[in-house]
Amino acid sequence: MKLKIAAGIIVFNSDFVLKQVLESIYPYMNQILISEGCVSYWEDKGFTTSKDKTNEILKNFPDPQRKIKIIHGTYLEKTEQANAYMQHVDQDTDYIWNIDADEVFKANDIESIINILATEKPTSMGFKAYSFYGGFENYLTGFDHDHEFIRIQKYPYWGAQWINHRPPTLELPAGESKKHISSEQLAAQGIYMYHYSYTFPRQVFEKVQYYEGAVIAPGKCIPDYFNSVYLPWVTGTPAQKQAVEQKYQGVHEFTPDARGDCYTARFIGCHPFPIIKAMKELKKECEAQLTPFLLERTFGL
Repeated sequence: MKLKIAAGIIVFNSDFVLKQVLESIYPYMNQILISEGCVSYWEDKGFTTSKDKTNEILKNFPDPQRKIKIIHGTYLEKTEQANAYMQHVDQDTDYIWNIDADEVFKANDIESIINILATEKPTSMGFKAYSFYGGFENYLTGFDHDHEFIRIQKYPYWGAQWINHRPPTLELPAGESKKHISSEQLAAQGIYMYHYSYTFPRQVFEKVQYYEGAVIAPGKCIPDYFNSVYLPWVTGTPAQKQAVEQKYQGVHEFTPDARGDCYTARFIGCHPFPIIKAMKELKKECEAQLTPFLLERTFGL
């Protein structure tokens, strides 16, 4: 019997590679459930919904098989936002694939993953990531590359809810044994998550605002990270990039003593096809997003 998998996505100002995420998963999911809107941190700043192209992408994405369900709202935090779509999960669903709006998978990897789920019947599955930094040519090493991102979990019972978003956690019924397919096991087969989490300037600027204001404990984030680390690295010469990385033991927003080394490395692999297909326009968007930040730094505009 073919597995039924529901993808769950939470989005807010997430237009960066959202279209490519949807393209990568659409053929393989039985449902794509999307909670759009802001958590309390952004609501306190006057937001109620995405102000970029997120809603336009969601509205116009082709859905001939009627797989996509979009819920709009405001939420206390991301756990509540994820739970907003859970009420729409089909009762006979086998797995929930929690996927962020900046995570893309290769088609052949998704097919392998589904085969592993069908044959091994795990209760959870995690991935290593290539987290791209300052564009599409470099990724984060160190603790970020070693981190396991739990993304797929068995749908335990109809009406189940997320009990946590960091990491995403569905509670299994009491007494049920757990079987985990680890990121190490999948990486040994060449299966990775392609994470475009530090690719676009606006994306990083807004991410760090939220993390520093609502997520990361005080003192654990590099002060003025965007202007002291990200922007100098993105616009710097190779020597200037190296100096930034030496100063901070890498380029992650967590302070070095909170996370260890996190240097960049050149990516020598191949991006997922939806990214390759759109690479020219995605790079153009990265450059366009840099302009206002450079103007502000140079002229105070």
